[in-house]
Amino acid sequence: MIFLKFVSTLCLIILSLCFVVTPVTAADLSFSAGGGVWRNKGTGELRYEDQPKVDIDYLDYSKENRGYVWAELRHPVSYLPNLRVEYVDLKLSGKSSEGFTWEDAEFTADAYSETKLVQWDMILFYNVFSSPWLDLDLGVDVKNIDFEFDADGEGRDLDNPTLTEYLSEHEDENEWIPFIYSRVRFHIPATNIGIEGDMKYITYKDTTVYDTSIKANYFFDLKAVQLGIEAGYRYESIDIDEDDFSGLTFDIDVDIEGPFAGVFIKF
Repeated sequence: MIFLKFVSTLCLIILSLCFVVTPVTAADLSFSAGGGVWRNKGTGELRYEDQPKVDIDYLDYSKENRGYVWAELRHPVSYLPNLRVEYVDLKLSGKSSEGFTWEDAEFTADAYSETKLVQWDMILFYNVFSSPWLDLDLGVDVKNIDFEFDADGEGRDLDNPTLTEYLSEHEDENEWIPFIYSRVRFHIPATNIGIEGDMKYITYKDTTVYDTSIKANYFFDLKAVQLGIEAGYRYESIDIDEDDFSGLTFDIDVDIEGPFAGVFIKF
């Protein structure tokens, strides 16, 4: 696929640059992991093939409390990348305030629908700058998005439009998308408080996807481990055109955002 070949080449270039910009100070071997809750709200549009767009505002999706987890391994070998894995169980759901069409069904108002965007991120990165007050990481991310759309309710079967009946539709697609990854963390001197932001970004033709967050965290220094808390705000924009991927049958243009909070531990 032209899209994936282009982006994969771009990611290899970024990785090569990361090799050139060797970490200033190699980090000690450490493992950290955490999780929490992201309270998010979605806006935007969905469309199945060449059918009319479905406005998420009309689907009347409510705010959702969804779980996320992550794990990260850092090591002192400067020429090997560090590893971070992230997971978020993202779902939007509600009853529509207006009718909409999806695949073989034309649903009336009050139809129930769910949009799921379950995501795995596998990130390889280098710590390209480190000081007592600032850290900068650069690398690449491969995000797996498992898209599911379900709708149930009264409507008309497009193959038999004269009859109103209870209908159910299900769509399930899965895509791997490579990203450029960056993260910056500011340490507040003489404290265990840090402020950091990260971004995953890719754009090509009619597809643009980015995932960014900013947060504050605090470490409690214990004897064997460090226990921490974090809170912040995450914004994700997914604008995928089906023509840029082989096998896709839908367009998705959604923005998902909201605050999150969690805990983590570092060994």
